[in-house]
Amino acid sequence: MIDRLSINRLVNIMERSQATAEKILDSAERLFATKGFSATTIKMIAAESQQNSALIYYYYDSKASLYGHVLNRVVGKIASEAASRISPDSAPRDVICAVVESQVAVLAANPHLPILLARELIDWKAAHAEPAIRSLSTGLFERLRGSIEAGQRDGTFSPEINPRFAAISVVAQVGYLVLASPVAGILLGRGPEGPTPDDVRSFGKHAAAFSLAALGASRNADLTRATSLASTHQ
Repeated sequence: MIDRLSINRLVNIMERSQATAEKILDSAERLFATKGFSATTIKMIAAESQQNSALIYYYYDSKASLYGHVLNRVVGKIASEAASRISPDSAPRDVICAVVESQVAVLAANPHLPILLARELIDWKAAHAEPAIRSLSTGLFERLRGSIEAGQRDGTFSPEINPRFAAISVVAQVGYLVLASPVAGILLGRGPEGPTPDDVRSFGKHAAAFSLAALGASRNADLTRATSLASTHQ
């Protein structure tokens, strides 16, 4: 029988192991974003994370495996953020807002993610991200599509709109701002460095309100949640 002291030791070891894995992922994420997958080496990640290369290979058997974990974590952050905002009885319009808010929350808190995602799409055509995208598709994306269909059934949204295309449009707005960050920054007068975190949050409110209007939300109340924080930035 395992005693309490042994259990506590095992818990401490597991917690340290998880913390080390997260530290490696944080360092890898920054390097993959700034240097790209091909130019980043395990040795660089080891130096950045203050770990040795052998330990990194213990957690992740290859650079490609580590990169996949980085991308999965990014998608997981968005899915987890959305899950914290959506309940089983959330109204369709609230699901729309929650999805956009989740994208904004994660991207505003991790300003290097746009570069990481842009590199993956341009350099690899999302080849490494495909498993993460499929996971997102069967989870959050299907929840979004289902909510749009529910809104069509109850008269909140127009029945003329293709719900799958509409769901893509909802997530694409913030996605485009992220991928076209230098262009958006120039258009907003911020320069090629891209939009500020406040710009991203403001755009998120716009994207949610725009989505609801495009879906045919007929009552002004449908836009309340998407614009409720606007006055705090005035």
